[in-house]
Parts: sequence; C-alpha cells; structure tokens
Amino acid sequence: MLHVLFTCVLITCLSRVRTDCVTYGDCDGLPCVSSTSAKPMSGEAGWSIVSDICPHLERGKFCCDDHQIEVMKSSLSKADSLLSRCKAVQLNFRTLVCDMVCGPNQSDYLQIEKTEKHGDKTRATHLKYFLSTTYSDKVWKSTKRESKLICGNIFSSCSKNDLFGFIGNNRWTKLRTNYVIEDTPSPGIKHASHQHMKCGGETCTC
Repeated sequence: MLHVLFTCVLITCLSRVRTDCVTYGDCDGLPCVSSTSAKPMSGEAGWSIVSDICPHLERGKFCCDDHQIEVMKSSLSKADSLLSRCKAVQLNFRTLVCDMVCGPNQSDYLQIEKTEKHGDKTRATHLKYFLSTTYSDKVWKSTKRESKLICGNIFSSCSKNDLFGFIGNNRWTKLRTNYVIEDTPSPGIKHASHQHMKCGGETCTC
C-alpha cells in the first residue's frame, strides 16, 4: 500500500514539472506546440543568427531551431527598418521577440491560449506573453520615439496599449499575442530579465 502511495505521489510530482519550452519549431509560419526542453542549434549558421539578432541570449540551448531563427530574422526586417536609426532601440524591440520565440526559459512567461491542427502536429495561433512593467516600459518608451508606425498609426500619440495592441494583433501577423503587463508576476510566472535593455528613460544614446 505504501509503495502504491509513493508511486502515485511521484507520478503527480513529475506531471507538474514544467519544461523549458511551450513551443518549438516552425509549423508553416506559426510556432509548433511542444512541451520540450530547450535544445542547442544544430549548426553554426543558426547560432550566428541568434548571436546577431539576440545578443542577450548566451550560447547554449533555446526554444527555437535553426529554421525558426531564420524565419524570425526575416519577420523582424520590417521593424528593423523602422528602428534602424538607433541600434539600442532596435535591440530593445528584438529582445521582446527573441525572448518569446527562442528564450531558453520560455515557459516561465509564455502560455498558449489557442491552437489548431497542422498535419500531424499542433500549432499555436494565440499566445499570452507576461511582461514586467519595467520590461514593457523599456520597449515602449524607446520605440515610440523612433517610429509611430510600429504602433500602427502616424498621426496620434503612441501609448503603451497602442504599441502592444498593434504588434500583438495586426493584419501582417498570423500569430496573435496577448501581452499581459504586470508589476508583480502572476502565480507560476517568472518574467524575462530586462537588465541588459537600454533606453528605458526619456533619453537614448544610440
């Protein structure tokens, strides 16, 4: 009886162990659903792209593969062109995307809200992305000074809601992202680090 009880407790504990990733790989333009451990890039080409566009991510294991990082680089090109005048601002915005797609502790702050079948796999169509207020402020305050277009408008001011509402849901992206901005992490959430990010105030050294 004691052996059976111990086995049940062990199984319950193991079922609650969180994996590093909630998505891994590209399913035709959307992330594949995959509760897996982070993995190293399979080749130097993949790592070269990571180190170029996500310099805050140390060499090691990631929640994206070589093909996925190439897709991400291509999708970032439009934002890069809007923010190209200031490298520091560009890196802040890239951090937001890099952490979502490739961050090695993705499951700490990312949840899947909706999925759909894709062949023999399942892909995510809607995500919930938890951000600390400081992290979101660094992205928003630096980005809004460089381009209102990235907020989806030209003529009005770029509020934080404008920015995260637009980049999370617009006609150019297949993946819908609900950004949850909070001072204190929700239960079970650990926000991604913002320590490396620059330009969080009203001035920015480019």
